[in-house]
Amino acid sequence: MRISKLWLGSLLLVCGSSDIAMGHGRGNGVPGSPHDFSTEPWNYRREVCVPCHVPHDQNASPSLQGVGILWNHRLSERRYTMYAEATFTSFVDGAADAEPTGTTKMCLGCHDGSVGIDQFGARTEGAGHIFIQFDYAGAQIPGPTLMGYLTNTHPVGVVYSPGPTSDLRDPGEPMGASGSIGDVLDRGSRVACMSCHDVHDASGESVPGTKLLRVANIGRAGGRPSGLCVSCHRK
Repeated sequence: MRISKLWLGSLLLVCGSSDIAMGHGRGNGVPGSPHDFSTEPWNYRREVCVPCHVPHDQNASPSLQGVGILWNHRLSERRYTMYAEATFTSFVDGAADAEPTGTTKMCLGCHDGSVGIDQFGARTEGAGHIFIQFDYAGAQIPGPTLMGYLTNTHPVGVVYSPGPTSDLRDPGEPMGASGSIGDVLDRGSRVACMSCHDVHDASGESVPGTKLLRVANIGRAGGRPSGLCVSCHRK
């Protein structure tokens, strides 16, 4: 998978227009999207990419060494309770991680509300002052009453593994304009935030007018009923 498709964090924050204020993308790249923080007063570099990435990590915390994709933002240290179902009837033979991993862990670094959005670069270990639940209401996942609990959230960290009684589609089937289902799995195998959302709001991948969805549901951009869901599930 190309690095340009990797999920960097699903912040879905206020950035200007009414659509952007609701976390809706334009399908036209990061500048001007919900992940463009270049005009935010807490972004001391006034750059688009730096809150998530750094080219040479001169000032990165040792805790970020080896994280990958030139990550530049503090990761959450919260312990999570994963999806509540004891068995995954839809994920036959699909092993589940005990904790969020990979790119999902990066998303939660802003979205779970335990780490300041402004904790990046040289300020990674500093005291955060901008938190998603206070400064960008509505973008916290899970919600403020469920901090640390992913029990009522679509499973993440689960190996996408269709079986004989599974309702899952073959990984080679299409996922909107993002290629195949297999192309949007984290590390080529796991369901993650990036499986449904395109963080870069890329033209041809993110559906304009949605919350960076790879496939639109009805009501936006001409989507079909539960279009995103049925891209993976045979329902």
